[in-house]
Amino acid sequence: MLESSSPRLYRQALAGLLVCLGFFFLLHHTLAGGNLLAPNHYDSYALQAQNWLEGRLYIADGEKYAWLELAVLNGKYYQSFPPVPAVLTLPWLLVLGWHPANLTIALYAMAAAAGVFQCLRRAGAPVVGCVFHALLFSLGSNLCWLATSGGVWFQAQVLCAMFCVWAGWAFFARRYTLCAVLLALAVGCRPLTILYLFGLGIWLLLGPCRERRSLRPLLGPVLAAGLIGAVMAGYNFVRFGSILEFGHTYLPEFMREENGQFHLEYLLSNLKNLLRLPVLGEGLALEFPLFNGFMPLLANPGLLLWLVCLVRSWRGGRRGERLFDLACVGAAVLMLVLLCLHRTLGGWQFGARYTADLLPLTVVWFAVRRPRWQSGCGAWTLCGMAMLFNLFGAAYMLTA
Repeated sequence: MLESSSPRLYRQALAGLLVCLGFFFLLHHTLAGGNLLAPNHYDSYALQAQNWLEGRLYIADGEKYAWLELAVLNGKYYQSFPPVPAVLTLPWLLVLGWHPANLTIALYAMAAAAGVFQCLRRAGAPVVGCVFHALLFSLGSNLCWLATSGGVWFQAQVLCAMFCVWAGWAFFARRYTLCAVLLALAVGCRPLTILYLFGLGIWLLLGPCRERRSLRPLLGPVLAAGLIGAVMAGYNFVRFGSILEFGHTYLPEFMREENGQFHLEYLLSNLKNLLRLPVLGEGLALEFPLFNGFMPLLANPGLLLWLVCLVRSWRGGRRGERLFDLACVGAAVLMLVLLCLHRTLGGWQFGARYTADLLPLTVVWFAVRRPRWQSGCGAWTLCGMAMLFNLFGAAYMLTA
């Protein structure tokens, strides 16, 4: 049955996956005090959306929310993150009058896992491969812990992952305009994912140029992504006078820093932080840093699996395949460097949460280069350890 390509088996496997994920969130939020349906104390997206509904681009009485990362300009307080997650809170506010952020981020995570499953399925992966990658992506990565809290930072990252993997599905379904829309929305959650949007644009451009065909198929994706980008740029300009400024520059913590939010000065220290390893302390208790990350290959073992498979595939790859491999590695390295230019590298966290932004790239790589890849005992052992480690991390952070 595991080798069957029956549509019914795919549906059953996906349903089982989602039931298990839903059960995990129910159990976790039971440990957290039964807060799955509660508003989140750090949900500044809902706060911003409520102010939109009341006719304001700024947040009234922002000084009352000292625990939130609010930008301050000319005496007014602004939500300092890209706006797409805030837009998605509007239906909840209109219908319920409040936003159950812990529930919605769990739904984003479940949708992301389904997106990985469907992306691999569309590329021709067997059922077992789809399940393996979806588990490694959802429960076996930093996204596991991130999806347990509807705080502003985590909503952005989990929602971004969801948009990216479904963009991968749209790409393999040859729905390139939808793919561009989803990637543009991902940029509206995590701006550095614009690298993925550029990658799509380059691929779409190279096809017609190589085959000497019309560039007309580019029109839909370019216009769709451009429209979304223009709306976000206009939103930024109206608030801060710059089309590229979402507000982090005006956070008090970065205004006090000599080098601001992003600077080359932060690169080396952040790269060193990503080399830190957990250790066994007294009584064989696991010890690891909770600020600014540790070895991402441990918290996100999907990256390790990708690197191993990439090296193996390189040996027998053709020229075009090797160029694709190099493009993926280049995009991953560039994104990692840009992430390490940030002053905090994610601040308080389990693992290295910023590096979860690289995971959609690995899913697409497997879908393109190794869709029929068979996960053996070693891969399943890695997946099992990854899930156990990140489930432990999600529980541990309740007490940290």
